[in-house]
Amino acid sequence: MQDWAGWLLVIFSFCVVLMWKHIRSDTKLVCAIWFCLVLHHFVTFLNAYVSSVIGANQDALSFHKTAVEVSLLDNHMWNYADFSNGHAVYADCLGLFYRFIGSSIFSGAELSVLAFVLSCVVLVKLVDLLDLRRFRVGIILLFGLLPSMAIFTSVTLRESWQTLFFLLTIYWAIRLQKRPGILIVSFLLMSVICLSVLHASLLCYALYLIIISTYWGVLSRKKKVRWLWPVSFVFTGLLVACAIVFAQKMGWYMSVERAFEKAAGFRYAAATIQGRTTYGIMLDTSSVLGLVKTIPTVFVYYMFAPFPWQVKNVLDIHALLESMLRFALLLSALFSWRRSSGEVRSYYSFLFIVVLSLELVWALGTINWGTAIRHHVPGYGVIVLLGAPGLILFMRELNIGIFGRRKVSGELNEQSQHMS
Repeated sequence: MQDWAGWLLVIFSFCVVLMWKHIRSDTKLVCAIWFCLVLHHFVTFLNAYVSSVIGANQDALSFHKTAVEVSLLDNHMWNYADFSNGHAVYADCLGLFYRFIGSSIFSGAELSVLAFVLSCVVLVKLVDLLDLRRFRVGIILLFGLLPSMAIFTSVTLRESWQTLFFLLTIYWAIRLQKRPGILIVSFLLMSVICLSVLHASLLCYALYLIIISTYWGVLSRKKKVRWLWPVSFVFTGLLVACAIVFAQKMGWYMSVERAFEKAAGFRYAAATIQGRTTYGIMLDTSSVLGLVKTIPTVFVYYMFAPFPWQVKNVLDIHALLESMLRFALLLSALFSWRRSSGEVRSYYSFLFIVVLSLELVWALGTINWGTAIRHHVPGYGVIVLLGAPGLILFMRELNIGIFGRRKVSGELNEQSQHMS
């Protein structure tokens, strides 16, 4: 009986797509989002009523059990220290949800699916802002049908909410660049704060994200007036100073040196656990040169492991295919960036910086490709936004080349007969 809220969320998730006119006016786009939703709802149903899906039997179950305990507490007190622990914040919020609708793993998973469909809406808005409307259906399908996306955003994990708030941050940063305003800055800060409390690593990344988003959003505008530069610098400086002071007061601030040391310590501790998917690349924090030498290797293994020689079973094949798709999207995005210019290049550069910096944060604390698959989920939407248009055009060119040769040769034969 406690699953009633989950079934209401199933119905609502299909209806929420129709709330935006620019989405419901495109039938193909609505069908694409609904098709992805069907897959996600199937995963939640399978996990709740049949058997636990891969990736839903450890952390997801732990979040659910903690949330159940929180829901049973009469007086639950929020602790500011918990905000440096994304596990506690997510479990507390899920527990408050359970308190109103009952403890149900199906309902908790459907809440994650709701976050996923809202991410689709934000992604469509980003596509429209970047004038990529003709690729909307392809981008949504690449985003929603990825197996790891379908699994990790359809169970009681934080990845769906991390994806939503990361895309929202990008959306408000681009809106800020197009038309600066205090209200937009406020929405940007709210999105970053919501993102930062979902994971300890994201809390360290949040300050950097605020700096780069406000700096790019205000100072990269094409139409500037002379007094905008000093005002923008002062505004950005005050914003960063306030963020640092607030973080220090709450005990959330961590220096870059401390972050590297903590990441290195975590990697050494995790390497002692001989997991099958561990790639065992250590981070050298003894000197600047050591960091320069080891960070690129750590990043490459995080982004693209397992490599073909590391594949041993079916799950590894799935991880390899996803890494190949990620490589193809990034390569396509790089070519698109090189061919672009002016304002379009500015957008591509900003998206590249924020998503690669996010992936670098995850890479420093990840030592096996099993965990890396989950950490790729929050930034995957931006990678698809960057690389899907070029990849789709490339596939169309291949299609023309395969099916157009016979037609071209026929036309050449007709022309040669006519000339003779």
